[in-house]
Parts: sequence; C-alpha cells; structure tokens
Amino acid sequence: MKYFFDTNVISNLVREDSAAIIKLQELASNEENRFYINRLVFMESLRAIPLNRVNLYKNTKETLENFEKLEITQDIYDKSVNFARFCKSQGMNFGKCEAIDYIHFVTAKYYDLEIISFDGDMSKLEEKYQAFLEDVSFEDK
Repeated sequence: MKYFFDTNVISNLVREDSAAIIKLQELASNEENRFYINRLVFMESLRAIPLNRVNLYKNTKETLENFEKLEITQDIYDKSVNFARFCKSQGMNFGKCEAIDYIHFVTAKYYDLEIISFDGDMSKLEEKYQAFLEDVSFEDK
C-alpha cells in the first residue's frame, strides 16, 4: 500500500505519541508499504520546532527525508479550490487551517494514496468527496 501522512501524524511522532508510533510501526512492518508527504507537510512539520531544539529539528528533518516528497501540482490546487467551494456549499467549515487540509486531502487522492491522519476533518472530507466527483457543476474537478 501507499500512504500519505498528514502533518498531525508527523507532529505526534515528534512528540513521541504512542498512538502515532504504534501506527507507524504497524505500517512499517510491511516492507511493501510506501510512505509519502508533500512539501507542505515537510514545511509544516519543521516550522514549529523552536530554534533552541537543534537535535529535535535535525532528527525530525532526517525522518522526513525518508518519506517520498510529492509535488503539489496546479491541478491539485485547482481541485482543492473546487472541492473546498463544494464543501462550503454543503455547509462544511473547518476553521483556520482548512485550506491546508484540502490540499493534503486532494494530494492524497491525486496520487491514489491512503491518508493517515489523526484529524477528524479528513474523514469528513472523505464522506463528501464522492458527491463532489459526481457533481456536474464542477467541470474541472
């Protein structure tokens, strides 16, 4: 399987959260599994580490280097915009980081990856995604 890791999973791994560690160990036990992030996850995961936490920054960056980095193409941005507009038309709002959630979600869909996230918003997006694909009002989905 191929998996896209959301920023919250990486952040939880950095904090040595047991649920995140168990999930990663479970997935890593199958050598055929592949792990992916986009460059936005890379940046989000590193930006919050304080300057005085040099070793944490170094270790996190080394860990992130083991993930394959996916490009966020213009097509992904366009689909993210239209999916966000569709969800808003359905009354869905996720707060201050919702644009990033849409980009991560659509990136995973674009590259046909399963999303690994501890964010409940991703499951809500999953519920709406098929309806979005079936909605004829968005020609350039």
